[in-house]
Amino acid sequence: MGAGVAPVPAVRSKGEKPHVSSCPQTTRSPATELVLRRLSERFPVPDKPRLAPLDELVLTILSQSTTDENRDRAWRTLAARYPAEEAGEGAGGASPPGPISWEAVLRATPAELEDAVRVAGLANQKAPAIHAALERLRAEVGRITLDHLEEMGDEEAIAYLTTFRGVGVKTAACVLCFSLRRPVLPVDTHVLRIARRLAWVPPRASADLTYATLLRTVPPSERFRMHMLLITFGRSLCLARAPRCGECPLEPECPAIGV
Repeated sequence: MGAGVAPVPAVRSKGEKPHVSSCPQTTRSPATELVLRRLSERFPVPDKPRLAPLDELVLTILSQSTTDENRDRAWRTLAARYPAEEAGEGAGGASPPGPISWEAVLRATPAELEDAVRVAGLANQKAPAIHAALERLRAEVGRITLDHLEEMGDEEAIAYLTTFRGVGVKTAACVLCFSLRRPVLPVDTHVLRIARRLAWVPPRASADLTYATLLRTVPPSERFRMHMLLITFGRSLCLARAPRCGECPLEPECPAIGV
């Protein structure tokens, strides 16, 4: 576990000129243990409050293709319009500021729900996905909750969640990682970009392939920490368009694939 992944040469289309990177090139990818150690020395591991599974699912749906700020604004709008009036009325467990009554959200019209989450973007996709999840849970479980995920194994829970509308492996993995504290490693845009640049996966690897690869190469006990550190690293130094390679703690070993 944690060994370096064999490097994969960059693939270019016919006639495409090679991109000149500002990072030095190496011939191998750094081991996951080295990356974890270097990033831990540079960044503190951000705290992530543990939410109820359904809260985490909705919060992650709201976060798709938007900023944390807009995600949180959409959550606050839902909380203001559909507040949980009694303790325990929401999904159960901890909630972000402003607990939400999912029963009230389910009673909202499609137009009302879409308006409530509009600030998060893609409201015409996110609102139906949220409504469909609440409606399905009410019908199948008898109440609006995802607490039954606790009884499932990791693979079973991922498979179950990805049958919900608008929920892919990344969203499902976020629920398991953050709410249930399961040893999975969600692959968002930052994790995917960094894994490609470090040559842990091929330059055009999908998020799902990257997820499967990281489960093989990152020890279970380190997956939460690795995910959180890669997010911080991707937001601060290993940026999408102008990576700050001169300040990077991985610069001596970085293959700079795709930069």
